[in-house]
Amino acid sequence: MNAWFLFAAAFVALAALLFAWLEGAARLLARRFAFDEVDLVPTSDGALFVLGHVRPRSAPRDLPPVILCHGLAMNRHTFALDPERSLAACLARDGRDVWILELRGAHGDTRDRVQSEHSFDTYARVDLPAAIAEVRARTGAREVDWVGFSMGGMLAYAHLGALRGDGVRRLATLGSPAGFRGHPMRAEVRLLRPFFGLLRLFRFVPYRAALLLAAPLVWRSMPPVLTRGIRPANFSTEALRATLASSFGDTPSGVTLQFARWILDERFDSEDRSYDYAAGLSSLRAPLLVIAGSHDRLAPKANVFEARAAASVETRFMVVGSADGAREDYDHIDLVLGDRACDEVFPAVVEWLRAA
Repeated sequence: MNAWFLFAAAFVALAALLFAWLEGAARLLARRFAFDEVDLVPTSDGALFVLGHVRPRSAPRDLPPVILCHGLAMNRHTFALDPERSLAACLARDGRDVWILELRGAHGDTRDRVQSEHSFDTYARVDLPAAIAEVRARTGAREVDWVGFSMGGMLAYAHLGALRGDGVRRLATLGSPAGFRGHPMRAEVRLLRPFFGLLRLFRFVPYRAALLLAAPLVWRSMPPVLTRGIRPANFSTEALRATLASSFGDTPSGVTLQFARWILDERFDSEDRSYDYAAGLSSLRAPLLVIAGSHDRLAPKANVFEARAAASVETRFMVVGSADGAREDYDHIDLVLGDRACDEVFPAVVEWLRAA
């Protein structure tokens, strides 16, 4: 009995310590962007997503509203972390009406309605068109402009391509793979395959807690081998910790498993294989800006530039790295949260979306 009591006490103490660590990291390191509005929006299948709104900070341009959509395991602070240097702030200063989509499950207020079987396809078929419809209804706009980081760009590829959706005037993607041939994480994902069945027992993957745990332990001079997806040289230590503490969210387990299958099978398609999202790129009609990091280890530029299948529309491809005029080479997260992204990445997005 005493042994069991000691075990239970140790477990409770460890849980309390873990909770205190997470709360401390969230309070001390996290940043909060002052959105003009943040609303929960219901979906047709009973889930919820979040829409954050940032109104124009200069004379409004006679252009459509812009929707920003984050990547896998991230949240709305991907685009709205620093009040001066985030992409949302840059676009608002340019007179744009900015809306940030936070997909189902990324936030605590939407996680309770997430199911393990929710997948990338759910995002593409339900959340994305619902967000476009909501913004159009609120603003009276006929179309929107779309900016997607990583998975956020992939969702636009699926919606506008294979799923034959509409409502997007111009499209910009940052670090968004359009295929997975030769992906550098293939060997790692193969090692994790025996655990895929276990993952399906959980409704979501707790990325946010994992990154909060890590946030106080990272620093700018960390060797890049320990920070896949982030090149520490592109961040101050404070910004690096704030990024990990603020910009990540949870994800339905089905989304993570679908990405794992794509990497193993070198495909980009729907879970039931009925839609080939990669092949659907040839159906894109919205003018497209594709931005890749020169040394992206999560979405290598070779995978990002598989979007060249969409070259039948007006398309611009851009690499951000030291050989292309940037101060440093760029990894994945650097494209939207790096200290110099406001100067070296965002101007291309702002200019692309200015076109009438």
